Amino acid sequence: MKRYIDIFKNLLKIADKNIWIIIQMAISSGLNNISSLLPPIATAGIISVITDNNFNGIWYYVILYIIFYFLYFSSLYWNYYTYTVLGDYYHIEVQKKLFKCIATSDDIFEQVSKGKILQTCSDDIRYLVDVVDCFIKALMSVVKLIFILLIFMYYNLLVAIIVLLLDIIYLYLMNNNSKKVSKYYEGTRKYEDKVTDILNQMLANLKQVKILNLMPKLDINMEKTRNKWKEQYKGKRHYMTTRYSIVPIIIYIVKITLYIMLAYFVIKKKMTIDKLVLLISYFEMTVTCTDLMLDNLLNLSNYGVRVNRIKNILDYSSNKEIDFGDVSNDYINGVVEFKNVYCNIKNKTVLNKVSFKAYPNEINTIIGHSGSGKSTIINLLYRLNRINRGEILIDNESIYNYSNKVYSSNVSGVFQIPFVFEMSIRENLALVDSNIKNQIEACKRVGIHNLIENLPNGYNTIIREDEHLISEGDKQVLLIARALLSKAEILLLDEITSNIEPEASIRIGEILKDLKTDHTIIMITHKPEMMELADRIIVLDKGRIIAKGPNKEVYKKCSLYRELKNRTFASVSRIE
Repeated sequence: MKRYIDIFKNLLKIADKNIWIIIQMAISSGLNNISSLLPPIATAGIISVITDNNFNGIWYYVILYIIFYFLYFSSLYWNYYTYTVLGDYYHIEVQKKLFKCIATSDDIFEQVSKGKILQTCSDDIRYLVDVVDCFIKALMSVVKLIFILLIFMYYNLLVAIIVLLLDIIYLYLMNNNSKKVSKYYEGTRKYEDKVTDILNQMLANLKQVKILNLMPKLDINMEKTRNKWKEQYKGKRHYMTTRYSIVPIIIYIVKITLYIMLAYFVIKKKMTIDKLVLLISYFEMTVTCTDLMLDNLLNLSNYGVRVNRIKNILDYSSNKEIDFGDVSNDYINGVVEFKNVYCNIKNKTVLNKVSFKAYPNEINTIIGHSGSGKSTIINLLYRLNRINRGEILIDNESIYNYSNKVYSSNVSGVFQIPFVFEMSIRENLALVDSNIKNQIEACKRVGIHNLIENLPNGYNTIIREDEHLISEGDKQVLLIARALLSKAEILLLDEITSNIEPEASIRIGEILKDLKTDHTIIMITHKPEMMELADRIIVLDKGRIIAKGPNKEVYKKCSLYRELKNRTFASVSRIE
C-alpha cells in the first residue's frame, strides 16, 4: 500500500494546490460507493413482501429504490464534476511548470532525451487527474468491502470468513501481478521515448533523409529499439493475460462453493430466500468491487510511472545553472567589454584570455575559423554559460549582476537559422511586443512592412514552413524587426546571412548600417560583404584574439583576416 501512497504524495509535490477539489472528489466517491450498497436492501424487501403475499408493502421499497438511486447518480455527477475541474487544473498548470523548467535549463537535453520530454509534456500530463481518481476509488473500494464484510458477519460468520479469506488471497495475487505489469509498462515507455527521439530527428532532417536514402539504414537501427519494446510489451501482456484469465478462476470456484452452501442453508430452513438474494447480491458486489479496486491499483501503478517521469524533469537540476543579480538599472548605453575572459566547456579551453571592447554606434564583427570560439562569445553574452575567469561588463557592470528582466530587454539578437513559430506574423511579433503600432514601426524600419501588407492576410498571415510565402532572407529581416521590438541597446547577430541569397545579404547590410546609429551591434560572419560593413574587427584563432581594432588596420596587419576575407570572396566568385 505504501507504493500507492508514495505515488499520490509525488503527485501532490508536482501540483500541490486544489486540495479542496480532491476532498470533494473523495467525499463524492465515498457517497457513491456507500449508496451502491443500498439497492440490494430494497430488492430483498420486495422479495420479502412478495413471499408474504403483501403486495401493498411493495411501494415502500419502490420509493426506497428511487431514493437510493438518486443518491447514487447525484454523487456520481458530483464526482464527474470534480474530475473535470481537477483534470483541467493539472493539465494546464503542470504543463506550464514543465515548459518553464525546460526553458530555463540550458543543458536538460544533454541529460533527458527529447523523446521523453515530448511524450511527457503531451501525453503523461493527461493522466495526472487519474492518479487522484484511481487512488480515491481504490481507497473507497476498501471502505465498501469493509461494509460488505460487516453485513456478511451480521447474517452469517462462516460466510464472512470465507469471503474475507478469498479477498485476501485474490488481492495478494493481483497485487504481485500489478508490480510485474507496471515494471514492463515502464520498459515500453522507455523504448517508446527512443523511437520518438529518432522520429523527431528524422522530421528535423527529412530532406537529407530522402536525398541520401537513409531510411533503410535508419530502419535497421530502429529495429533494435523496436525489438526491445516488443520484449517489454510481451512481458506486460503475459502478466495481463494471467491477471484476467487465470487468477479469476479462484473467484469462480469459491463462488460456486458459496452458492451451494447458501442453498443448503435455505433448504435446511436456516436462511430465508430474501436473505439468500441479499447475500448473493453482496457477494457479487464483493467480486465487482474487488476487481474495480485491483484495476484502479493497476492503473495507479502505471500512472505512477508517468508521475515519476514528470517529477524527474521538474526536479532536474542544471549543472550549468547561473545565478543572476538584481541590478534594475535600465539606462544602458551599450558598451560591452570582455576582460581577460577564460571559458572552459567540457574540460576544454574554448576562450583563452579574451579581451575587447564593443562600442555603441558601431558594428563589431567577430571572425575566425570554425571552432575558434566565436559562438561561445555570443552564448556568453546571452548568459547561457558562465565564464571561468575574467569579467564581462556592460557599462562597467558585470552582466551577471543585471536582473533577467533588464538584461533581456537590453540584449537581443538573431540566430543563423531563421526561426519563426507557425502562427501569424502579428503573433510572432507579439511575443516581444503586442503593440500593433510598434510592430508596424519596426517592420517599416527594416523595410519589410510593404511585403507583409501585400501578403494574403497582411500581418495576420500565418507563416508555415511548407508554404514559402516569404523567403529565408525575409524571415531574417522579420526576426531583426522582432529583436528591435525588445528596445534592446545591444544586438547580437550570429551568421544571419549564411543561409540566404546574396541579394538578401546586401539588403540586411543596409539595415545594419541604419541600426548601428542607435545600437551596439556584435556580429559573427564569414561573408565578405558583411565583413566590409564592420567598424571594428575581432579575429579569433583557437580561442585567442590575434588581432582587433578598426577594420582597415586589422586587414593590413592580420594575415588570417586577409585569408578569410579573400578566400570567401574567391568562393563567392566561383559560385557566381
